[in-house]
Amino acid sequence: MMRKIVEMGQMTAIGALTGAFISGIVVRGGVNGALWGGLLLAVVLSLLVWFFSNRPTAMVRMKYGAAAFLPGMLVGGSQWVSLGAVGAVVGGIASSVLAAFLAHDIIEKQEEQGRYIRTRFHYIWLFFGGSVATFCALNAFFAVEQAVPWQTWVRSIPMVVQTSVVLAVVLLGSVICVGWKKRNAETWQQAWTSARRPRGVLVVGGMVAIIAASLFHYGFLSVHTAARFVGPLLSYAFGWMLPCAVGYLLAANRRRPVLGSVLAMIGAVFVLIVGISVFPMLLLPGSGLMWAGLVTGLVMIVLAILSIIKPQSHVVLGSFLILASILSFVGAAGGLIIGGIIGLLGGALVAGWNGRQAGETDSDYPPPASPLPNRSSTMTG
Repeated sequence: MMRKIVEMGQMTAIGALTGAFISGIVVRGGVNGALWGGLLLAVVLSLLVWFFSNRPTAMVRMKYGAAAFLPGMLVGGSQWVSLGAVGAVVGGIASSVLAAFLAHDIIEKQEEQGRYIRTRFHYIWLFFGGSVATFCALNAFFAVEQAVPWQTWVRSIPMVVQTSVVLAVVLLGSVICVGWKKRNAETWQQAWTSARRPRGVLVVGGMVAIIAASLFHYGFLSVHTAARFVGPLLSYAFGWMLPCAVGYLLAANRRRPVLGSVLAMIGAVFVLIVGISVFPMLLLPGSGLMWAGLVTGLVMIVLAILSIIKPQSHVVLGSFLILASILSFVGAAGGLIIGGIIGLLGGALVAGWNGRQAGETDSDYPPPASPLPNRSSTMTG
């Protein structure tokens, strides 16, 4: 009963905000339209939860579709697409269909493999996180595309240099993938074979990047034209990646203190921002402890990475992360205060991590259960 109430509450909130957005902004119904639209859609989604209570698969697909409708509307109605209300409606419908039949299956499969954990407020987090991330990404990509003369830069850089950079990135990515697979492989040959799929993705991506760079460089395609297609797609992908990353982090946190390490890295970024901003003043007389932000931020990043590599030392590394976060308030204002607070939280999570050690099994995920029962003394044959 409590679970159904929580699900209805999530759908009510999603319906209220989505309906208010449609009626108040897309349809331009003003405040009254937003109130009535939000109320109507909230009631409809709540009733659908009751209606599909005996059909769990249909209900889950409905929840994913409802959570993904607003991010799709933001993409379809954005200034990139320039289709107005029609684009918003089409984008919302397309996003709901993709989420209901594609994202649902992917997340469910990842959950069965132990690589993803759904929290109790999974759908409301997908809705809020996806909407905010999509909105921010759309505006950020649009601002960067307008502010930087990409076409001039691409045509001024020699094609040989662009190709070399792409090949270097592909090679570095392949080395990282093989090294990651080597953790669970006995030989480098096995690691090379097991990394076949990610290496293939890198090679295909590199080929696409080289072809696109050639088209831009020789004037066959405009960067602005390509950005109108790539910008919305990247924004929508980012809107899904950010909220879904929490589920992957929670699953990975069972083997390594990943959650605390990521939070510590985020806090370190804020500390580094302050450290880099005062870097030109470090050589001035009387600079004092202005170096603290730069050094402390780098130390926090190193400690966070070490806590992932060496989870058995999580108590020591977490304690040092807490100490470094406290020191960040000296000379770096704690990374605008928020960086130090996030670093303290990350260090505490690393130090208090109680997951299973990585050495207990040979892989990051538990082996599948045997389909045969355990042999006992009473069994024959």
